[in-house]
Amino acid sequence: MDELSGLLRDEGGLHGKVRWHLNRWMLRHLHLLRRGMWLTVRDGFGGAGDTLLTAIVCRHAAERFPGIRINCITPNPELVKEDPHIDKLNGAETYFSLRHWYLQQIEQKQGEVNVLAESMRSIGMTSYDYRASVHLTNAERAEGLARLNGLSKPVVTVNTRSREPVKNWPAERWRALTALLRSRFDVVQLGDGTELELEGARSFAGRLGLRESMAVLSHARAHIGPDSFLMHAANGLGVPSVILFGGSRTPANAGYAENINLYVPMPCGPCYIHQSRGEVCGHGVECMDRITVEDVHAAVLKLMEVRCK
Repeated sequence: MDELSGLLRDEGGLHGKVRWHLNRWMLRHLHLLRRGMWLTVRDGFGGAGDTLLTAIVCRHAAERFPGIRINCITPNPELVKEDPHIDKLNGAETYFSLRHWYLQQIEQKQGEVNVLAESMRSIGMTSYDYRASVHLTNAERAEGLARLNGLSKPVVTVNTRSREPVKNWPAERWRALTALLRSRFDVVQLGDGTELELEGARSFAGRLGLRESMAVLSHARAHIGPDSFLMHAANGLGVPSVILFGGSRTPANAGYAENINLYVPMPCGPCYIHQSRGEVCGHGVECMDRITVEDVHAAVLKLMEVRCK
């Protein structure tokens, strides 16, 4: 079955075959849907970052085909609950359905294909704006600002850990970078309970929900971290970032143009290694090891210069 057909319901017999073929055809002709008809967009992977990517697909579908209604199915509905392009969250799958994922890209280890390409191609779009959108309420932004009370320097947020070890920069370099940054910036740490301890940083690691973290992030001058959820969130909030890609994926895959994306081409990359599938790096994560503290620090200063112009 063509996975881009996106169907969730398993229907057998002639009716199921007809629906599958009609869904596959209709996804490429969404302009034929009458006003008020529904399209379901499913978050195929379910990570927090993937939910924000799914929201980009929803936005393009809603803007390109005005009048259709979007039902988004995702395990992280709180991330997109304020998105004006989504009409319903986690409703029953509608007759026409698209699954957003990039499984072919992962399996073929494609280094030049954007993570939205498969999904956008399935709805007939080969040109699109790769830009995330995050929608916070005024109350959420105010709460995020209150958490930064007492800080006097420009805020730089950091996120040191990804759930994939191949995306993690050495701990001692994060600590050295934090020491350098503190002379000019207030360093605020976001992320989950696996985050490193960084001396002198105001840490919210493991203490905030996803939306609360994004509310704090919205007040940052810049963000630093791996190719992970907060990279997408920062872009959706207009916060430029220095992203440590290493070599597991490329900036062409998932990097945003507004960021400085530190990428190290390797003979073994892009590897798309996922620990959940039992995969491990056999090269000591050399791609991340080749990124120096000086590289990241210089990138942060360059980003700040651009923002101040």
